[in-house]
Amino acid sequence: MIHESSKWLSENIGYSIEYWDKLKRSLNKKFCRPDPITTQTKFSKHIRDKAIAAGFIFDPSAPHEPPKKNQYIGNIPSLKDNFDDYPTEEAKQLYNFPTQFNAYGQRTNSGVSIVDWDKVHLRCNRLVKELVMEGKSCTQVKVKNNLTKKNEVYTLKKHGKVILAAGSQSPRLLMRTPIENKYIGKRVNDHICLPLGLYIVSKDLKARIGGADVYEPIFGSTLVTSNCGQNDAGVKGVVFLDFFTGSLENLSFMVSSLYLCFVPFNCLKRLFGRYPILFTFLSNSIRILLTVLVFVVDVLTFKFLNESNELKLTTSLIKFKAVREGHYEKENDQITLRFFEDENDFVIAEKAIKENLAFLESIGSRPNILIRKLFQLLTKIPYDEDEVERYVKNFSKRTLLSEQHLAGGCVFGEAIDKGLNCASDTGKVFGTDNIHVADLSAVPLPRCSTQMTAYLVGYHVGKQMFH
Repeated sequence: MIHESSKWLSENIGYSIEYWDKLKRSLNKKFCRPDPITTQTKFSKHIRDKAIAAGFIFDPSAPHEPPKKNQYIGNIPSLKDNFDDYPTEEAKQLYNFPTQFNAYGQRTNSGVSIVDWDKVHLRCNRLVKELVMEGKSCTQVKVKNNLTKKNEVYTLKKHGKVILAAGSQSPRLLMRTPIENKYIGKRVNDHICLPLGLYIVSKDLKARIGGADVYEPIFGSTLVTSNCGQNDAGVKGVVFLDFFTGSLENLSFMVSSLYLCFVPFNCLKRLFGRYPILFTFLSNSIRILLTVLVFVVDVLTFKFLNESNELKLTTSLIKFKAVREGHYEKENDQITLRFFEDENDFVIAEKAIKENLAFLESIGSRPNILIRKLFQLLTKIPYDEDEVERYVKNFSKRTLLSEQHLAGGCVFGEAIDKGLNCASDTGKVFGTDNIHVADLSAVPLPRCSTQMTAYLVGYHVGKQMFH
């Protein structure tokens, strides 16, 4: 959980930095998240200490100190883009955030914000198929009832409005609607995610690990500069590091979907991306294989004789936005993402991994060489700097994994109205009189995790429309 900076929001959506700070405070209050400083897990403190030793900083004015309460708005952090204030070019940053997991490793706090509006009725199990237009106004919404398998039609009242909050499906739905707006479906992007190595937690740290550590409530970030065929300033990419820790059994449920990216044959991966039942089958198959592996490891380590023999592992991934933006295809349901079409993507990935290998190894130790080589045979994931280039090239051709949180397609100021002249027009699709967009497709891809930006965009549009 992390917000984009208020400066970025101001530049891409409009309104002042003070406006976004105030809106974050209002939204974050609704989430009622606990203090991320006092509720840190014990092992995340270990990661924090190792990160600080590696040059990561919570606050450039106090580089060797843990975070302070005043650095958060409503207990949720915001990305700091005052990169010039940091002592090194990499501007290495640390962020604690409220954990979303309980002591059993169950995700109990996703955080969904519903604005308190009168006369709002939620309907589930409906698939929106078509927006019926009369001139520039939407008059009907055609849906399919997934329970009865029958089509239904909802007719708008006079002066009624349609608000799309369907994420990546908002641009797709609008592209099937007769609207004159050439910017719909443009500027689409997602974060490239590269899984990194598995490391073994030392015996003296095992007791610190609990269920909530499956997704550590701490981010690291670094600024990577690439100068491939660009101007003197180069391309600057903000790279985030996520951390995961636990027993092999617990981690297997977190990474089984993540490791789908290593399934061979890209044509097969396209199929399970299109058909959810294939995704479920393959994900469960990987979990079964990992369960068998867990059993073998438990036998070899004599866990059945002593629980303290159980292996505890820690791993991480890096993620960053691709340099080139993609688009929705007009003629079919495809979305073209331009990962690694720009040489700077390769440079950013390689530099970010090389700069942090030593830090990651300080959190845990490498598996023995036999296990490591078997792991690398399947994944090519590097443990040494001279293995990084091969991994990134292999990843770009055969693996490829995104965060699966698409942004863009109906961007403010291009496809939809910023509402700067009339608040009730905020999010209104140009070329229409009553269709609005209030989701992540309304902004270019944020540099950090998109969850809080998506919530904030919807909250902003709702507040402005009914100001």
